[in-house]
Amino acid sequence: MEYPAEQLKTSRQQLITLFTTGLNVKSFPEENTALIDQYFQDSLQESLVGRALHQQGIPYAFVAMGGYGRRELCLHSDIDIILLFGKKVPLQAKTLMQEILFPLWDLGLDLGYGTRTIKDCLSIAKIDFEVLTSLLDARFIDGEYPLYLDLIEKLYKKVLSKKSHALRLWLIEKDKKRLDTFGDSSYLLEPNLKEGIGGLRDYHHMLWLAKASVGPRETHDQAFRARLSYQEYQDLRQHVSFLLNIRNHLHLLSHRRNDRLTFEYQAEIAQRLGLRDQKKSLAAEQFNSLVHATMAALKSLSRSFTAGLFLTTKKGRNIKQIRQISQGLTVDKGELGFDAARAILKNPSLLIAIFEYSARLGYPLSLEARRLVREFLYLVDDSFRQSKTIVGSFETILTQSSHTFETLSQMIDVGFLDSFIPEFGRIRNRVEFDAYHIFPVGIHSLYTVKYLKELSGADHELLHDLFVEISHPERLLWAGLFHDIGKSKGNHAHSGAAITNTILKRFGYDKDGIQDICFLVRYHLLLAETATRRDLNDEKVIVQCARIIGSVELLKMLYLLTWADSRATGPKAWNDWIANLIRDLVFKILHILERGELATRDASRKVEHIKSEVRKHIVPGTQENDLEASFERMPSRYLLNTSPQEIVRHLGMAIRLKAMMQARETQLEGNAGEDIFIFETRKDKVGNCWEITIVAKDRPGLFANIAGVLALNTINILSADIYTWRDGTAVDVLRTANPLDDLFVKEKWAKVQEELANVLTGSLSLESSIGNKETHRHSAGFKKLLRVPDVVVDNESSDFFTIIEVYSNDHVLLLYRITHALFDLGLDIHSARIATKVDQVVDVFYVRDLEGQKIEDDERVKEIKRTLLKQLKHL
Repeated sequence: MEYPAEQLKTSRQQLITLFTTGLNVKSFPEENTALIDQYFQDSLQESLVGRALHQQGIPYAFVAMGGYGRRELCLHSDIDIILLFGKKVPLQAKTLMQEILFPLWDLGLDLGYGTRTIKDCLSIAKIDFEVLTSLLDARFIDGEYPLYLDLIEKLYKKVLSKKSHALRLWLIEKDKKRLDTFGDSSYLLEPNLKEGIGGLRDYHHMLWLAKASVGPRETHDQAFRARLSYQEYQDLRQHVSFLLNIRNHLHLLSHRRNDRLTFEYQAEIAQRLGLRDQKKSLAAEQFNSLVHATMAALKSLSRSFTAGLFLTTKKGRNIKQIRQISQGLTVDKGELGFDAARAILKNPSLLIAIFEYSARLGYPLSLEARRLVREFLYLVDDSFRQSKTIVGSFETILTQSSHTFETLSQMIDVGFLDSFIPEFGRIRNRVEFDAYHIFPVGIHSLYTVKYLKELSGADHELLHDLFVEISHPERLLWAGLFHDIGKSKGNHAHSGAAITNTILKRFGYDKDGIQDICFLVRYHLLLAETATRRDLNDEKVIVQCARIIGSVELLKMLYLLTWADSRATGPKAWNDWIANLIRDLVFKILHILERGELATRDASRKVEHIKSEVRKHIVPGTQENDLEASFERMPSRYLLNTSPQEIVRHLGMAIRLKAMMQARETQLEGNAGEDIFIFETRKDKVGNCWEITIVAKDRPGLFANIAGVLALNTINILSADIYTWRDGTAVDVLRTANPLDDLFVKEKWAKVQEELANVLTGSLSLESSIGNKETHRHSAGFKKLLRVPDVVVDNESSDFFTIIEVYSNDHVLLLYRITHALFDLGLDIHSARIATKVDQVVDVFYVRDLEGQKIEDDERVKEIKRTLLKQLKHL
């Protein structure tokens, strides 16, 4: 005969094996709970202490609490249990708990336990709602059932009868803290399945409120059915079951209790659920769409369910304050509703009118109103969509309300937005599986609109001024809503413009408005991609952008759309560095559009102006002849792109370098040494980054070595301007992200300088050090989602340089590998830009061959692509 613990171990292992191999397991949490129940029941039957207590007439009961009480035991969930007594805890209680619980600890299970009397439970529940909600989940396991019933009866009579309203207020406050801590998981791409808004905790709040609103004899099924329709209740059960199943897979893969569904596990779970990669979407993206649809539905159901519960007067009586706000529409206890279902049949425009009032008043739709909207969506037909009155109401919601985001979110929840704009339904839950987008496409679009509307306030001074100067802000808001409408297609900006054109024509929108909105959708990536991937000192780049945009009004709207779109994408898509680049680009384009001239004056005039400014700040000890000779050594590109103050600083560094090299030559009899260079760093507070300036004797592969040393120290390069004076002096100006350790920045830069010197002298091998660094790899699950690398060679965008764009998955050593390969190819790098495109890094290099020419030979271009792609495959 097997002992209970041995039987439990064997049964759980069989259950886990069935679940792991994908065989039919109806509900792992319920079956796992049943196994634990059986263990307690079998153990108590064999317990000598339990028998002794029974013989002494001391009643006791084992009561499941929390997730165990709700039958939600996932693989690594805590098992919460209390040993309940009547009026007094006997001395044998400790021995009984040890006898029952020690074998569970030996099996490696996590336990939460306590020994309490009924009075203890009630006393704590009155002051601690965490305990109260745990008791609402209480479930009898074994022992004296009347004792358990006595606890539940007294809990309702002595605690819940007085604390139900306070409980609801406490849960509302908990929701706010959950939102602040874990975010709205129905929107996030790495959601917290339990604590995030839209997670299992939403269901728990519904359950606790449902139980608190009925008597102790009612089951939670009966409590739910008192407020939910049959279909809503079935949907609720399905949502909870789906999330529990995912959570159990997450526990299995992470080998621990874990509620955060991070990228590294999503691909594997998608495969386990039977999803497979499709032509237009990865299995993980399909899975993520299902997760977000489920969590959004659960959030919507939870908010509707809880909205009308326990809204009472100060005296605790339920209140009912229905008043008519329009023909066919009412408001009751802060919720909007319909007079009757027949009112919608008689006047389908009520389906949009209720949302218009929600946007105006800030009131949500009631559960019954949401139910009716869903039931009557079939009335949203072509004539409904083409009605000028209906479209006007929608534009009012979009443009004239401070509750636009909340109202559009409600439209999504009940399916109205998908019915009214079917094209939006195709991207609503579409997920881009990457490290940059934090929302599904539909919610990202809503956030873009939300951020644009916030510009009407005064929090963003420059952006606010631009917003109020726009003649047609409604066009910008339409573009914000539709800018990613083409994400279900290939080139989403181009496709999105065509789709937007179709929608707006259906709406009967005016021709000029359609033209502007479609332009904004078509070119909504122009500013960000140009600013982060092109040399903004290249006159041709600025002129090309100005020609595309064509007017100051469109430039302003495009700038604001770029800001809102990037901010809604996530923190990696918008930071101070990117913001400064885009702002500089916008001002240069504005200069052309307003004055009809190039962003800079004639090159020769500008060079002479810079020289005269440098002379005013001449370096002490520099003779005029020496200064003029220095000017002759400087390439025109350097003089045009560098401020006079920086030229003065670089001259000073060059003088120090020359003196150090002369001293070394004297000491070492003509050997200047390869480790001599001037290294300066300073914080760029405006761009929230660091600037590194290195002045050295030029040598092959210098920039590749610098990139390698920075990679070894986990410092990301944002941009690089690389100049070589005619006397062989290299002046490299790099901008980098902040070092990871803010407390020891000086030490970090000193280490970088020391390691660069060691690399240049050969005492430190970059290749061997890089080899150790490359032991870092993506997880197996995440590898399945990596995009295919690509290399683009562009000879059209610049008159003087070949532009090489390298698209690759992010890696700490990526830039070193590329620059080293370009060096081996005999290419001279003049500047570099590092940007992002979805989950890929885009490294952009302005290069020429060693003779100073563009690379235009087809075979040479193919060689460059082939060599770089070979390097990328090894990352």
